[in-house]
Amino acid sequence: MKAIIAYLRIVSFILLLFLVIPLLIVVYKTPLAPYYNRACFKIFCFIIGMKTRVIKGKIEKKGNTLIVSNHASYLDIFGLGSKFLVNFISKEDVKKWPIFGLLATFGNTVYISRNRMKAVKEVDFMEKELEKRKIPVVVFPEGTSTDGNEVLPFKSSLFAMFENQFGKKIDNPIMVQPISIAYVYEGKKKLSDEERHNYAWYIKEQTLGEHLFNVLKHTPFTMEVIVHDPVDITKFKDRKELAKYCYEISNKGFKEILNKA
Repeated sequence: MKAIIAYLRIVSFILLLFLVIPLLIVVYKTPLAPYYNRACFKIFCFIIGMKTRVIKGKIEKKGNTLIVSNHASYLDIFGLGSKFLVNFISKEDVKKWPIFGLLATFGNTVYISRNRMKAVKEVDFMEKELEKRKIPVVVFPEGTSTDGNEVLPFKSSLFAMFENQFGKKIDNPIMVQPISIAYVYEGKKKLSDEERHNYAWYIKEQTLGEHLFNVLKHTPFTMEVIVHDPVDITKFKDRKELAKYCYEISNKGFKEILNKA
């Protein structure tokens, strides 16, 4: 029965794509894009049986804000995108993913390249986009997904793009807002550590399609979010101090979610 439900959800997902993508291309780069993106994420979450619950805090709604989150799976993007008007920063590899890469690109995802010269150009692009759209951008500084039961130390390299703001007095500095996310329920049942693996895409031998099919057999499920207070980036002396601070705050909230559930 679970497999049948999963296949039905996949068919619904594919049919929705044919409806969503043409308009997504039309609104791409327009002021309507963030609202359309969020609506699409909400519909996708409904189809796959994903619920996202914010249990504490509020996201900054203005631009020039960097949302810093722990990371377990591509599902994190679905959940956060359905709740908040945000863009995402992602590794360039995501652009090549079937279907998801297309959605990410036309959803105004900013790709960060491993090539240093290309990365600099993309950072400039990101800053211009943030200034124009006036919405926050989400980054996952663990640099990889996990098994959903821990938060890995945040990599400071992803904060290098803001090096010129650390420890300086400047007008309109970037605000950094850590958040914590965790998968906690399947239906009304609290997930065990082992069951949480169903939603975390960390096994490299498992393809994206295989993981998504497995997810669709274990629905509905709930991701919970704690939003922490924003902080002025100029309060930190360098990117390593910022990465350490964000990791400690995000990890503390992650443990709070699991202990509360």
